Amino acid sequence: MPETAPRSMFEKLLYLGIATFFLWPFVQLWSVKALPLFESDGHLRASVALENLMESALSRPFERSYTSGFEPVKGCEDLDLMGRIEVLVHPDFPASVLVRAQVRWGMFPLVKSLNLECLKARTRP
Repeated sequence: MPETAPRSMFEKLLYLGIATFFLWPFVQLWSVKALPLFESDGHLRASVALENLMESALSRPFERSYTSGFEPVKGCEDLDLMGRIEVLVHPDFPASVLVRAQVRWGMFPLVKSLNLECLKARTRP
């Protein structure tokens, strides 16, 4: 029976990289659920609040630019979730409006934020 040469270090690293590529999302999901250090519920609630902010911004008329300061988001007081809406006329396309929504939470060194932008056409009177 012929002896096969042992696998080279390159082959071993290649196989490890392929296995890691396919298994890494499951490892991340397990670490978020298993370690209480990460708040998985906080991110979900913040994303829902961000979508709600964007929907309220899109329901407003686009007559002029509007920028709000960070205000507490109702229903998420336990996270200290703050939200902001910006409605700006697009600098390159005056017939379009740029709508931005942002939420942030956490304390100083560990502040987290989520942003959402939408480009919306407006009709001219």
